[in-house]
Amino acid sequence: MKLSEVRNVLEKYSEDQLRVVIARLYRAIPKAIREEKDIDRIIADPEASIQSRNGNRQTAPDIEDLRDEADRFVEDAYNQYYFAPNRFVSKRDRPKWRFIVKRLCKDILASAADDNSMPEAAQLLEKLYRLLCYSCAYTLFSAHDSFESVGIEQKEFFRRVLTLKYQYEDRNAFIENALLLMVNNPLNRYTLHEDLMAVILEFAKTPDLKEMTIGHCSDLMETIRSKPLTPEERQWGYERTEKLNSLTKMAFLCYARLYEYANAVSYFKKNYCNDDEEVALYVMLRLLYGLNQKELFLQEYEKALANGVRPRASLRETYRFTKEKGELPASLL
Repeated sequence: MKLSEVRNVLEKYSEDQLRVVIARLYRAIPKAIREEKDIDRIIADPEASIQSRNGNRQTAPDIEDLRDEADRFVEDAYNQYYFAPNRFVSKRDRPKWRFIVKRLCKDILASAADDNSMPEAAQLLEKLYRLLCYSCAYTLFSAHDSFESVGIEQKEFFRRVLTLKYQYEDRNAFIENALLLMVNNPLNRYTLHEDLMAVILEFAKTPDLKEMTIGHCSDLMETIRSKPLTPEERQWGYERTEKLNSLTKMAFLCYARLYEYANAVSYFKKNYCNDDEEVALYVMLRLLYGLNQKELFLQEYEKALANGVRPRASLRETYRFTKEKGELPASLL
């Protein structure tokens, strides 16, 4: 039924009948929905709920209040108060963390409409983003995927953060911070670094911004390489290598957007870290395939073959198909 039809039906009921209907409807509402929509408060004080809702429509949230609430929530989350038993967050309130994040995000974005609040709103949204990223690698909540729990993809959250930062940050600072935000935070199981690279490229639209991005990629890689390895990194150096390779691919994609494909390939070969030449070849050819660069795909495949690299079966089949059909297949075979 439409809402108007519901109202017409309810007008015919007696008070006793309305009590029965409301009680049955309340039991039918899942607990998570009751908490998210604050159904208990609506029942306990409907007038206050209506006034609060109307007030929220008229006034943007106060950024100082948001900062205090967000800082407290983030600190409690990092302390695992929303996961493990503690005296600071009650057991009944721990599952509500996802609704707190949703509301904070909504209010932060609303507060960003005020130019004076924009920088702090961006910082608060970034703080929430970092928290959700961290929770994908370390247990802070009962959920296995924090981004999925709050109903937003990681790349979309990343895009929202960059959208705010782009409006007030110096372009040099923006590009560097975007790259650091990409490589320094864990990913959830549905997101690749390439997904976040595509978001950065949405903002690096002009040739000078793409060149700036390449420069920052090189600078950041030099900084990473110059830092002495910790004992843990010597034993488990995957994270450091992953950062270097993500920055390499980011610069590769910027060169490609500038139509400087030879420079893209050269940069990749110089900087990509992998002792297995076949793996490095696969990554580069996959990038060229994604850019629909048929001639370069064939050329680099044949160069690697001449140098003694044996490509994996999917690359061999893709090469054979491309030579025979004169075009790249719909997907890597």
